[in-house]
Amino acid sequence: MSNDVAGEVIKAEHERIQCLLDVDRGAYDRLHAEEYRLCNPTGAVWTKAEYLDLLTTGRVVYRELGLIGDVDAIVGTDVVVLRYRCFIALTVHGADIPRHEAWHTDVYTEDGGTWRCVWSQATGIMDLPAPG
Repeated sequence: MSNDVAGEVIKAEHERIQCLLDVDRGAYDRLHAEEYRLCNPTGAVWTKAEYLDLLTTGRVVYRELGLIGDVDAIVGTDVVVLRYRCFIALTVHGADIPRHEAWHTDVYTEDGGTWRCVWSQATGIMDLPAPG
């Protein structure tokens, strides 16, 4: 059962990524819980409504958002946590952020038979300076 649930939620995450690229409002609403929060790499936290507004007004534009490798999943009775690496390139408030790698952690809960993302955290991966 947990493999089936993990597969279902991973499929939902792929759909969620595509809806961010396409700015698909219907899919966005279906895949994000009302209490959704995104903690972006700057540490800012956006609500579901704030994030959608940024996407629909073009203040945030994903030019690329693609998974690298497998998605890890932890399945509980009513929660699933996903973690994966991805390539991401975007424009935020007119400033281009070049393609880079990031870790994503997403928490899903089931709501009326539909898995919806409630929390997301994106962490940029950067090279550390060489030791002195």
